[in-house]
Amino acid sequence: MSRGNTWTNSDGLVVGFGTHSEDNNVSAVHQSANGVVTLTAEYTLADLADTFAATNVNPQDARIPRGSVILSAYVHTLVTPTSAGGTATLDLGLWGVGIATEVVDVADGLVADATITELDTIGSVIQCDGAYIADSATAASTQYAVGAVSESDCVLAPSYETQVFTAGKVRVVVNYMPPSGSSGRTLLAVD
Repeated sequence: MSRGNTWTNSDGLVVGFGTHSEDNNVSAVHQSANGVVTLTAEYTLADLADTFAATNVNPQDARIPRGSVILSAYVHTLVTPTSAGGTATLDLGLWGVGIATEVVDVADGLVADATITELDTIGSVIQCDGAYIADSATAASTQYAVGAVSESDCVLAPSYETQVFTAGKVRVVVNYMPPSGSSGRTLLAVD
């Protein structure tokens, strides 16, 4: 629980109070200027799965609406990552939610194979350059709107590749433009 002390009311609801101690890997959003929405999440790298699945979705996770365009994203190191062999890498993608059979949208659509070396300095920042980042110089020639594969809203889907992390914590920040106006929730590749 994110609070140091709890109290249970007569209906059985557990209420936390006291000093805030952790965020439980749950993402949150806030409205920025000009219609841009910023999603922020913190992840303990040792808690990541090798392959993200429906069981890894926190019900409280903020959803990125289908058809949103991701303008930018970055990974910010809060605690230096480690792994047994020093070769763990971070993938950050999207997972489709709210559909009968939930599926991965793109496992590394935001960043693929971010290495321990790239993340090893507290305060370091990796600019994401995956296929879901609009105008990314190193992304594929065609970028996609959120939900292009899963045809649904999505949540962030962090996972490790190659080797499990034994320590480390990162903050992920994603800036996106939700669908609006005549675009509705349509879904097309962005050229």
